[in-house]
Amino acid sequence: MKNKLAKLIIVITYFVIWAAALIVFWFCISGSDAMGYSIMFLWFLLPFTTFVLSILIGRNDYWGKLKWFSAAAFGVMYMLAEYATFSAANMTAFSHINSPDFVMILSGGVVSILGLVLGTAIRHYNSKEKSSIDFNA
Repeated sequence: MKNKLAKLIIVITYFVIWAAALIVFWFCISGSDAMGYSIMFLWFLLPFTTFVLSILIGRNDYWGKLKWFSAAAFGVMYMLAEYATFSAANMTAFSHINSPDFVMILSGGVVSILGLVLGTAIRHYNSKEKSSIDFNA
């Protein structure tokens, strides 16, 4: 039960931050704030959140071997954040449909993979440390 709650908290945390990024874009910024928004949300907050949550997923081995698919999910959500903000604003302004920038999936996925690898390494290091302590006792 505790494990399910922790997984749910991770998913909800990401979706709340992701949704907040979209809400801020559409309701709180003007055209002159676009660069600041991009730096704050697309270059810092979403990648940082992805990295930290991926570390937690890797460290706690949530979803077992399926945890590696979370990198794809984070990547898609990162791409959708850009598509639902800047790209959507551009489509609205010019009445033209743009295709999503699929390279952004790779960007978000790489950040997540780095976090997953670090979290998995921390888990393995901690398990080796515990086993060496047990043998010395």
